[in-house]
Amino acid sequence: MNIRSRVLVWHTALLLRRANHQRRSVLRRELASYTPRELLDLEAVIERYPLGQTHELRSILSTQRLQRAWSHPPHAA
Repeated sequence: MNIRSRVLVWHTALLLRRANHQRRSVLRRELASYTPRELLDLEAVIERYPLGQTHELRSILSTQRLQRAWSHPPHAA
């Protein structure tokens, strides 16, 4: 592979990474705006699909769930 081809491949990979990062950021913001009831409904729906098809959603939802738990700990009884 010549240098011109390598630069093209590198540049294309960089553009793809940026586009994926932007897409995931938008998805995270959208999911963060869901109500608890909407999140339960969404989780019920994605449970019907294989992990390979829903891993990104599951990962974002679990991260957001942990962030909410850490920022709003339950009150001691």
